[in-house]
Amino acid sequence: MEEIKVLVTEKTNRRYWTAYYVDPLSGKQVARSTKATSRRDAERFAGNWEAELRSGKYKAPSKITWEEFTERFERDHCSGLAEKSQKAYRGAFTALERIIAPKRLRDVSANVLADFQAKLREAKLAEATIAAYLRHIKSALRWAADIALIPEAPKIKMPKRIKGQSMMKGRPITGEEFDRMISKAKDVCGKGSGSFTHLLRGLWLSGLRINEALELSWDGDEGLTICLEGKHPMMLIPASAEKGFKDRMLPITPDFAELLFSIPEADRKGKVFPLHNKAGKPMICPYAIGKRISDIGEKAGIKVKDEAGKIKYASAHDMRRTFGVRWSKRVMPAILQTLMRHENIQTTMNFYVGQQAESVADAIWDAARMDTSLDSSPNSKSDRAKKKPQAVVS
Repeated sequence: MEEIKVLVTEKTNRRYWTAYYVDPLSGKQVARSTKATSRRDAERFAGNWEAELRSGKYKAPSKITWEEFTERFERDHCSGLAEKSQKAYRGAFTALERIIAPKRLRDVSANVLADFQAKLREAKLAEATIAAYLRHIKSALRWAADIALIPEAPKIKMPKRIKGQSMMKGRPITGEEFDRMISKAKDVCGKGSGSFTHLLRGLWLSGLRINEALELSWDGDEGLTICLEGKHPMMLIPASAEKGFKDRMLPITPDFAELLFSIPEADRKGKVFPLHNKAGKPMICPYAIGKRISDIGEKAGIKVKDEAGKIKYASAHDMRRTFGVRWSKRVMPAILQTLMRHENIQTTMNFYVGQQAESVADAIWDAARMDTSLDSSPNSKSDRAKKKPQAVVS
């Protein structure tokens, strides 16, 4: 923040000297009466006020509007971020504007954000979505405090997951459910059913996001590319698509590699998963392709979430969830993080490793309830525990 300097002046039409400074945020002059009739006392007042301003004890409310703030934040901070991150911030701001409609930056207080959370829950948004919105708003407000647009960022109480509640928006699907989706592909996709069953198998075995799967190619110069050379098959992100301008290799699982090797060499060109619509014509729109997969899930009758009458059917991302849960039982968290391509291992822990621990705990407790002979508690109600030790007579 630009250093504040408080000055004094004697106005001819005023009894007391006036202290003033120029607000570095608005560029406007802020003045106060010193209640002093001498320069010496007025300068003493100005010195105290200046010290308060510089230490932050006096927090003048910012006049910057919410619109001005978001424009500046997107220009100065978001412009250097990935497009996905920019969209996430914009999505959070849009939700806040739609529900709260703040006029000024200073309006976004802790109480306002608590109300924002409550209204998001009333709208039946997933806890993961609510948490994502709040994380981005919290980050933006901290940035505002760092450059002195506000005195300090409001304290935001982040939502905690209710015990027993999954952080996932859907759920992993079973092998039987996956087979049902394969069997229903022809009903939904017509002449394009073969390409969609191939994509479904690829999503099931690879854990790829739908956009990644559609981008995956055998010989492309950009995006994900299959590399079958070397000790193990890999996916390659070329330097042109990487921030560090270096080729990066990503591991793939043996069962997904087996699917890739099953494709004849003569057909290993272009996209790995080229899609076709009901008429057999090429499909390239990720949204339309994702919707078609959800239609298959609905046709197969696979509900992955049903809350307050709002039903979600199996989608492409549920294939990814299934992959993550399946491999969480086989590998350590750090390896799973690489397989899932999570930037932060905490995401892996929250969505997969933690979920697996809960399912194991459920199984252990269910088994213990079924077999009371395993009860090793000193307060066990078993016949063995009921027997009292006899006194030893010496």
